[in-house]
Formats: sequence, C-alpha cells, structure tokens
Amino acid sequence: MTSYRTTYIESQIEALRDNPKIIALWEAGSAATGTTDQYSDIDLNALCTCGTDEAFSLMESVMPPISHRYIKPSSRSSDLQHRIYFHEGAPKHFFADLGAISEDSPETLKELMVTERHGTPVVYFDEKGLIKPQPIDKEKWLAKLKTRLEDLEASLPIYVLQVLKPLDRNQNTEAFAFYYHGLLRRLVELMGIRHRPYRYDFELRYLERDFPQKEQDAIHEYMKYTDPDDLRKKVALIQRDIEENLTIIKSQGIQLV
Repeated sequence: MTSYRTTYIESQIEALRDNPKIIALWEAGSAATGTTDQYSDIDLNALCTCGTDEAFSLMESVMPPISHRYIKPSSRSSDLQHRIYFHEGAPKHFFADLGAISEDSPETLKELMVTERHGTPVVYFDEKGLIKPQPIDKEKWLAKLKTRLEDLEASLPIYVLQVLKPLDRNQNTEAFAFYYHGLLRRLVELMGIRHRPYRYDFELRYLERDFPQKEQDAIHEYMKYTDPDDLRKKVALIQRDIEENLTIIKSQGIQLV
C-alpha cells in the first residue's frame, strides 16, 4: 500500500520534473538524517529559475486540498522561502514544509548542503548537478564555537542576575522567562558543543536523539518549576552545571569528529 507521504512526493516529482523553471527537487529533514517515522513531516525543497512565489504556485497546483497555509515571515525578503501546508484528510501530525530557493543564491544552497548540520539530501531530480552534499569547514566552525564559548562564559553572571533580581522583586514570571531563555538555553548550548558540536545551536530540538541520558534527565529536571524558592535553587544548580561543562570543554577541547 502506497503511503500518503510517498504519494505526496511522487505528485510533486511528476508535476515539476519536466518544468524548466524547477531545476532540482530534494527532500531534507528526517529523510536526510534517516529518522523518518509515522509522524514525520515532509521537508521538500525546489531550486528554481523563476520567482519563489511562482515556484510555490507550481507546487500548490498538485497538492491535496489545503486546510491551512503558513508563510514564514522571514521568508518574504530572503532568497530561501518556506511555506508550511496542512491538508484535509492528511494523517495524524502531518504537514508539508516546502522550500523554494532561487538558482541565483549559491551561498544559501551551499549552507543547506552541509551534511553535518542537515544530513544527506534525498535528491529526486537535479538537472544541473547542483545538489551536492559537502562537509563543513571545520576550521571556520571551530572558530565560531570558540567565540560562542567565550560569550557564554562572559555573559553567565549577567543571566544569573537577570533571574535573581526579578525574584527579589516578586516578579516571578519575568524571572522564569530569563531562567528559561537565558540560563537553561546556555546550558543546552554547552552540552550541545560537547555532544553535537555541529548542531549545538539547535536548542531543545532532537534532545532525546543527540544527548546522553544523564544530560537529558538533567535538562528535564531543570524544566520543572514549582515555586520561587525552587527556581532559586535551580539557578544555583544550573550555574554549577554550566561552569562544569565549561571546565570539561576547556580541558578536553572541542571534539569535531
């Protein structure tokens, strides 16, 4: 039995393959990283010689009935545009995240081809041989990580203060916002630099896939919040864990495999 996902992709291939305005079509996301399951969405990208709006019109022409369409705001002025589609009668949790990229955007395309960050694209057609997976520039990436480490260490006292100050003012919602978006985010980044250095900036995405169980458990515990006193205790513990991770990274170096 042909799956909804397969039928969806095949309809796009059939509609776009012979259209001179679409010169490549490939799947990214879970297909590129080998993690597709029954709840996975479709990350389908088209390289086009026309405007991206026209490319989306071509893709929409063969879609099932659309129940909801979302145009990502940042895409309006970018050479990479994304639109997300929900469809009537689609399987549970299904949506299609479609991208359209101008052929005149080689740097954007190059970044999408970095396998350490995005996996290996599943190519459905590529008229000019432009969809070429490539390794990351390790020297440049290492320099970026070192700069980020310096910033994480230097800014730590500030983010601790930004949680404790509103707690002393009984502004507990604000305190939690700084705790979550400041301290916890920084801990996740540091753990990411240790365990998934090429995707350290993916925040909480793919946590269960990328982090050892001990780190997963710690982060899950830090996400729980009962009262202001509990938050004060967690600030001290998170600060300790951040400093420990900084020490480990400094002693072992950043491991780019």
